Amino acid sequence: MANGSSLLEQRAAAACASISDLSVPLRDLWNPWKCPVKFLPYLAWAFSVDRWEETWSETEKRQAVSDAFWIHQRKGTVAAVRRVIETLGYSMTLQEWWEVADPAGTFRLEIDLNDIGITESMIKELERIIGDAKPVSRHISQLTLSASAHGTAHIGAAITDGEVITVYPPGYEPDDSIYFDSTAYYGETYYHTGNKYGKSE
Repeated sequence: MANGSSLLEQRAAAACASISDLSVPLRDLWNPWKCPVKFLPYLAWAFSVDRWEETWSETEKRQAVSDAFWIHQRKGTVAAVRRVIETLGYSMTLQEWWEVADPAGTFRLEIDLNDIGITESMIKELERIIGDAKPVSRHISQLTLSASAHGTAHIGAAITDGEVITVYPPGYEPDDSIYFDSTAYYGETYYHTGNKYGKSE
């Protein structure tokens, strides 16, 4: 460097000094699957990746960059909306306005969380990426988040038949003005549930 070099020139020279040490072919720098991992954020920016998280694994980052061109080709279609939702691990069902008699230019979206769960911040992120992938002329009229649970349900039934007999001491006359509207249960114990009533005179 010349003695009269400006500070900018000096720093540019220092930054470019290590270029010769870069042993990666230029074609690989533009390949999502061959680019060194430290350069992936810059490649994501160059490919206009819509969603990027530094906490992702290396494979997830490479997949996001690889998918970017496909998504940009199809933005404004159901396929693009489906792809951005499925990258989060969710699945979706979409109904256009003419299928459900909604106002023109709208659509309904039901997203199955697939046992992954969701947070308030993820809901906002979901709305953002859907808004970025959907047609500009279309608007969400209804967004439903659904979850399902799978397991074994045990169901059983039993039928019993019998009579309830009350035995009183000799000479005892029961008060027939009191009666029970109740249900008898049999198990280890015998008991009633119900109400006690007094007959009207």
